[in-house]
Amino acid sequence: MKDELPLNDAVALLRALATPYGIRASRSSVANYAAIFARDAIMAGLAGMASGDDLVAAGLCRTLEQLRRLQGAQGQIASNFRIEADGSSHVSFGTLAPRFDSATWFLVGVAAACQHGLAQFADYRESVTRVIALLDGIEYNGRHLLYVPAGGNWADEYPFDGYILYDQVLRAWGLRQLASVAGEGAWADKANAIGGAIGARFWPEGDWQYGGPRLLPVAAISPVRTDEHIDIAACALLALSDIAPSRTASILDALHDRHLKPDTLPPAFSPVIAEGDNDWAPLARYHLHGFRNHPHEYHNGGIWPVWVGWLALAYARHGRTADATRLYDLTTRHLARCPNFDFEEYFHGETGAALGTTGMAYTATGFVFLDLARRVTAMELPWTR
Repeated sequence: MKDELPLNDAVALLRALATPYGIRASRSSVANYAAIFARDAIMAGLAGMASGDDLVAAGLCRTLEQLRRLQGAQGQIASNFRIEADGSSHVSFGTLAPRFDSATWFLVGVAAACQHGLAQFADYRESVTRVIALLDGIEYNGRHLLYVPAGGNWADEYPFDGYILYDQVLRAWGLRQLASVAGEGAWADKANAIGGAIGARFWPEGDWQYGGPRLLPVAAISPVRTDEHIDIAACALLALSDIAPSRTASILDALHDRHLKPDTLPPAFSPVIAEGDNDWAPLARYHLHGFRNHPHEYHNGGIWPVWVGWLALAYARHGRTADATRLYDLTTRHLARCPNFDFEEYFHGETGAALGTTGMAYTATGFVFLDLARRVTAMELPWTR
């Protein structure tokens, strides 16, 4: 069994993906993965900052510069872009649906770059203000939560919509970090209001429909349903950011009991949607590059190292280094089942096989975070304060 994650290879991959225009999503060119995706590149850049890699951190700055240059007329931030050989730009703000999390990750990325001294906020004030105004407009009703269409964030083939927790957390986190950078008290107030709405709305009364008490937040709320699946990305980011501080300990405790105690890694979404379940029909018909959400695969129960890494950072930030180390060890156990591992997107939730697109910045980012989290006793990265 392998005892270590391939950290050197992970950093080398992130460096190789850092181009003059930003950090590519993958060394592969299938399904547009050679493009620079806002969320992938910003997370990779944060990993570069956290690990002290100047080349990767510089890739974050170049990504942010291009996203600012390519910003839409209403303040939109591109989901992804490519710069062609002739210098022309191919820009996408979403395919099946608009991608809202490119805008929220942009806020987080700008704040982190400014906190780390890699960018000057004055250069981004106008761009950031337009993004914030756009998100306020999308909110529309003044109740502090964004209504997100299906496919509107990273889980672009997963059938949930409405007030999706992941997007609320990122918006609040970005606003709070930028408020500190810019001295804008109104942004901090808005972040606190969003955090209050999260704490109040995403733990509905009653038992969890899959059995037992409701210890973790629901993935999404809409007028017609409450999606009670567990969204590990949302949980990890919520615990790390402390946007709803009264809920942080219960999230970390519940995930410890649900996964770390029985020696399992948390999948992207759980429980798995199986054929015959109510959610199977919408899941099966909602895809862009062919159906990938078989049980325990892709969004539907696949284990994504990038989100495991974020969760490890959350444990480390709150002084729970043993839990962060346990996530690292469990990930190495999965990796040991993959002798020809090439930084695929995710592990199969049951077999542990590495699946999905190869050469992924996402996965390399997760490994960097996992390694960092086990080596600290208190997480005080600039972009978590």
